Amino acid sequence: MQGLDKLLKELDQAQKALARLDGSLATVEFDPNQPGSIQAAITKMEGAVDASIAAYSRNPMVRELTDGIKGNLREQIEQRAAKARTMAGDRREENERMDGTIFRKIENTIDDLKWADMNTFDRHIKKLSSLLKSDEVVELSDELVGLVDLDAWLTAGEATQGGMVGSAELDWPVDPREELGMTIALAHWFADKPDRAIDFAHTFYNSGGRKITPELQGMVAQVFVPFGRDFIDHVKQETGIVELTTIPERTASTARKVFVVHGHSEAAKEKMARFLSRLDFEPIILHEQASGNRTVIEKIEANSDVGFAVVLLTPDDVGGPMDGNTQPRARQNVILELGYFVGKLGRSRVAVFKQGDVEVPSDFGGVVYIQLDGAGAWQQALGKELKEAGFEVDWNEIMT
Repeated sequence: MQGLDKLLKELDQAQKALARLDGSLATVEFDPNQPGSIQAAITKMEGAVDASIAAYSRNPMVRELTDGIKGNLREQIEQRAAKARTMAGDRREENERMDGTIFRKIENTIDDLKWADMNTFDRHIKKLSSLLKSDEVVELSDELVGLVDLDAWLTAGEATQGGMVGSAELDWPVDPREELGMTIALAHWFADKPDRAIDFAHTFYNSGGRKITPELQGMVAQVFVPFGRDFIDHVKQETGIVELTTIPERTASTARKVFVVHGHSEAAKEKMARFLSRLDFEPIILHEQASGNRTVIEKIEANSDVGFAVVLLTPDDVGGPMDGNTQPRARQNVILELGYFVGKLGRSRVAVFKQGDVEVPSDFGGVVYIQLDGAGAWQQALGKELKEAGFEVDWNEIMT
């Protein structure tokens, strides 16, 4: 009986050790062309395995299991290094041809799309579609499009339409590659018949008004602006030679503080603060922080230790050229704080929300403008931006 008890204890420990090894262990980076770099990655991985089962290291069953796991992971890293070297050879000619011009063209075209109206959208979307079919990127574009079914996706989205215009919702793919593929397919679909874009924006990105241009621009800001950034990163990664991540790791995220820049709209501010709190972020609202005899800008600096910022452009003021038409715009302090946080955090960690047909700054190219609609589509858009910035986001909370 004593031998049986010992065996049962060893089995129990082996199960616990396997449970600790289930899931993410470590993140390793290496240069596939450098044997020393590959070996360092393997050593780090083995250390992560040993650390996970340290409490059971004397158990012979556990030792045997972990030896097998280490061998398997070592083989994975070596195979990935070999694959990266092969891909580098296959892509070398393409890399030599791709000098970055195509990236600038895509960025510039999307920037033009951001300001397009119903009369100019046609020209710019056809140009974007043509660029995505150019020799430099067509292979990767077609590969991404092949992962998705645009017609089925659109049909499923239209089926969610309720009694209120703009209540339809799109179920964007979670896989980043599929999301890129869907956007490329959408660009080609719009280019074939540009009127489709107007119907699409009205159905899924309705801003609560009847103006076509704000809906088109809101759709471009939420769909094509982030796509441009992500697609270029994807092309660079696919045509590069370095395998960045081999084993996922749950790394500690940046401080979950989000600075909320706002104007006079209490409703917009409260709506944003409640949503961020629901996602387990700490919204930082300036007037709620202690002053400490500081000036406003000093107070902003003292509370700017955040990982992200959201800026609410609400139509609080009116302005325009002296000899031209005026337009609703955000308060000037909001624009100042927008520039401050873009400079401090970088564009990828600042999300700008516009309410209605409010004027947007012309000097912040690359910043994503999200329509603060009543249907709640802005919540999914913000969730994507937060996830892109490296935060863990509970999509169940967003969808409810």
